[in-house]
Amino acid sequence: MTKTISGRTAAFAAVVPILLAGTAGIANAQENTEAAPADTEIVITATKRAERLQDVPISVSAIGGDQLSKSRVTNADELVTKVANLQLTSIVGDNTPIFALRGVSMSDYSLNQSSPVATYYDEVYKGNFAFLGVAMYDLERVEVLRGPQGTLYGKNTTGGAVNLISRAPELGETSGYLNLGYGNYNRMDASGAINVPMGDKAAARVAFTFARADGWFKNQLPGEPDLAGVREYAVRASVLLEPTDGARFILRGSTSYQNPRNYGIYAQPAETVRPGLSKREIEANVTERRQARTYSLALTGNIDVSDTLTVTSITSWDKGKLFFYEDTDGTASELLEIPYYDKANQFAQDLRLTSNTGGPFDFILGAHFQPRESVQPYHV
Repeated sequence: MTKTISGRTAAFAAVVPILLAGTAGIANAQENTEAAPADTEIVITATKRAERLQDVPISVSAIGGDQLSKSRVTNADELVTKVANLQLTSIVGDNTPIFALRGVSMSDYSLNQSSPVATYYDEVYKGNFAFLGVAMYDLERVEVLRGPQGTLYGKNTTGGAVNLISRAPELGETSGYLNLGYGNYNRMDASGAINVPMGDKAAARVAFTFARADGWFKNQLPGEPDLAGVREYAVRASVLLEPTDGARFILRGSTSYQNPRNYGIYAQPAETVRPGLSKREIEANVTERRQARTYSLALTGNIDVSDTLTVTSITSWDKGKLFFYEDTDGTASELLEIPYYDKANQFAQDLRLTSNTGGPFDFILGAHFQPRESVQPYHV
């Protein structure tokens, strides 16, 4: 049998504040399994409306972006260390998770399949692994919903939903931050964001993340590079416009790119397949780089048509490509090598009418349109 093993690099991070300013809007949510101070109000949008966590009649865990940053959670795979009952398997390595909640998941490892635990970025459904990319940076919070989600999330999410919510621009505030880190295997990390007002009714925010590290899986074949390195970056730009009272629009555009050295395969039984090699040594003849490229564009609009009714429109477009060449034996022999390729395009439109009467009865009326994705998966 074979298995992919991974290593972590230790890093020391330095935070350089550009300008400290107060934070407005929705408060950062915390893990709901942790005790929060009595005067802390945790607000989430798990039911497509802003509500206190205590008032939401569903099982949901919420983690604030600051908590994720302090815990060095840098990709979606690491959420399993923070959320109870959340598990995952992976098709082709980092950022391609098949989540499992309450035992509900899938066992089909085809790249064109959709997990029953759906993943959303800023309320946009990511229906293909090629769309996921690098997304765990400059987040407001993460919400993990357990159990079937019905029609609120645009598909039959029988297991649950994982919602990643980025920080939105803030009016009238110039602020930002920069995080730098260095660790073993020449690991270098950088992430940051800057918020800039554009008059009284508009603001912009640009956030980025970058990581690079040498491979820790030492390749013993002469002239071949070490494996399991890190090479990735992502950039997100957001523009907020509030032309009138009761109207709010956010345009988000992002891209990410991953191009690390291939993962290493630790074949077992090691005494037979890998004689003379330690656990962190390999003789790999397949050393291609893993490639993943994403592009995303989304426009979210909220318009108050009355004191109790709000219309929400989310228009999104996604494009992604994923390539990975797997060496299944981890030796210099050419026994079984599997190429994975996935290319997809997606357009989606979400439209909702939400009431907020403050009384015992409120409703959400919505429609979701998403034509069949253009998908070109390939593997053998």
